[in-house]
Amino acid sequence: MSRPIPLGLLGLVLGGGPWTLACADSTREPATEPRPQGVFVDASVTYQTLEGFGASVAWYQGALVNHPLKDEIYEHIFAELGLDILRFRNRYQRTDADDRDLSPEVEIIQRATDSLGRAPKVLLTSWSPPGAVKASGAEHCDSNDPTDTCTLRRVDGEFAYGEFAAYWYDSLHHYAEQGIVPDYVSIQNEPDFHPPGWEGCQFQPAETDNLPGYDRALAEVHARVSELSSPPALLGPETLGIHYNKVAEYLGPLDTTLLGGIAHHLYETGGDGVPDWRQPGPDSYLAQMRSTGNLVSDLSLFQTEFSTAEDSFIEGGLETAWLIHSSMAEEGTAAFLYWDLVWGYGGLVSLQGEEYTIRDQYYSVRHFARFTDPGWLRVDASSSLRDLKVSAYVSPERDQLTVVLVNTASAEVSLPLDLGGADLTSAELYRTIFDPGASQTWEQLDGLPEDGSLAMPSRSVITLVARL
Repeated sequence: MSRPIPLGLLGLVLGGGPWTLACADSTREPATEPRPQGVFVDASVTYQTLEGFGASVAWYQGALVNHPLKDEIYEHIFAELGLDILRFRNRYQRTDADDRDLSPEVEIIQRATDSLGRAPKVLLTSWSPPGAVKASGAEHCDSNDPTDTCTLRRVDGEFAYGEFAAYWYDSLHHYAEQGIVPDYVSIQNEPDFHPPGWEGCQFQPAETDNLPGYDRALAEVHARVSELSSPPALLGPETLGIHYNKVAEYLGPLDTTLLGGIAHHLYETGGDGVPDWRQPGPDSYLAQMRSTGNLVSDLSLFQTEFSTAEDSFIEGGLETAWLIHSSMAEEGTAAFLYWDLVWGYGGLVSLQGEEYTIRDQYYSVRHFARFTDPGWLRVDASSSLRDLKVSAYVSPERDQLTVVLVNTASAEVSLPLDLGGADLTSAELYRTIFDPGASQTWEQLDGLPEDGSLAMPSRSVITLVARL
């Protein structure tokens, strides 16, 4: 669409004007006064600056770099996705010699740079220090291990914080020698969790009789890596989830000035054993998201791992988009990272022998990531319908606005959409309808139609890209 359309650059309002947005027939929240019907975006009101969107290649890196179709996979997972951040597992001094080769990471970063036209940001996370630093002597933990073995060893009765800090200092030197200089480091993945069969290292918020303190470990690592010429920003505490005030519990004892950002995951499961993304659903996260967002005002928030566990391979696309929206618009995160960029059976892209499958969750991330970049600002956006979620982002030059709408309702309805004020040179619309096993993904629509009617079916996401 090339003809100019009135559009406000500052104070853009999507409200009761000539355009009609058909979205979802949802029950309005009760109000004592009539509430304007529509979608509203005010670009003069700004919130967090984006660090970006990304995912992890913590395992299966070898399967990616050796895949016969890797050239097209690289284009899918980088430029076409709009990825900004790559999260890697710290593999320095693994007991298994085959798990020490960093050449796959070097290739992945280079191919990301080639595809994106810029280097991706890198987050390096430790699942476990080397076995020699652990009480168990092994990187992997087991559900039958005593609690005090899946953690740091003791030296002369004291936890080996110095050895843990030296591990991180030596790791960063080693990675730099391979040409990998992380932008961010998380000293420990999920310190509140004892893995039942993979790498882990438990820390309590502060030291107890059985476990070391995350606060002390962070301070020791910070002191060592500060000796580097270009130390990375430290993110933490990277807890398993946000329920039960877990992030606040870990932040309490530590010196937050040592952190470059607050990081956490979004894995939540209730007493019924069903993942919360499925039941009771994404809105069950809202209270804790808002609480977490208010913990520290001067640090950016990073959601560094989430996946739709137990999704039967075909479910969870809508819920992922819904949780990305809530993380950005309700908690105020600056970054959202899906768990596995590639995996054997799962991930955003599933690697299956000599073939691969792009899963629904890939498009969930793409709707937010493809037309935003680090440095963009989230701006004010709201909807008069409870079940229509909307967030909006503007470029630093204010020459592009990206609006992402998520229809979580079970039906399709209309809302007015008014674009008034300045000139819109073009508009692009991309839509995914999430139907497990039969989703209609990333369909480019014809732009804002002349008759002003834009249909948004149930369980759909639309990304509106407005060139100003």
